[in-house]
Amino acid sequence: MNLTDVAPLTDVIDDAIGGERFRTMLLAAFAGVALFLAALGIYGVLAYVVSQRSHELGIRLALGARPRELFAMVIRQGMRPVVVGAGAGLAAALALTNLMASLLFGVRAVDPPAYAVALTTLGAVALAACAVPALRATRVDPLVALREE
Repeated sequence: MNLTDVAPLTDVIDDAIGGERFRTMLLAAFAGVALFLAALGIYGVLAYVVSQRSHELGIRLALGARPRELFAMVIRQGMRPVVVGAGAGLAAALALTNLMASLLFGVRAVDPPAYAVALTTLGAVALAACAVPALRATRVDPLVALREE
């Protein structure tokens, strides 16, 4: 660069961090796809489980279980693997911070707010994915479910 290469400071900054910005956007896109696939997987498995257990859920309703109890039961069963996986992921992330430290810019390797946001986002998406099959479980007609078997 010489004295005649005049450019606005914003252009110079954009040129300097263009590669990092691209990698960050690419990583964010992959993270979004991963979050979507995780939600789709949780929803699919839980919807299948609820459809397979419709007879049992109908019996529970016929014997006096309240729909909100069934809702809570399905949510609890759907969120249990999510909580275990989030705990294992958090432990692995903390264990591998030294390997990731060179890839981070402007964030410490152990950043509690970043971990909290990631876990909260994953938990909220998993809860939403569990809610649809759980609502379907509360709408099981006991007579239809008992006749199916």
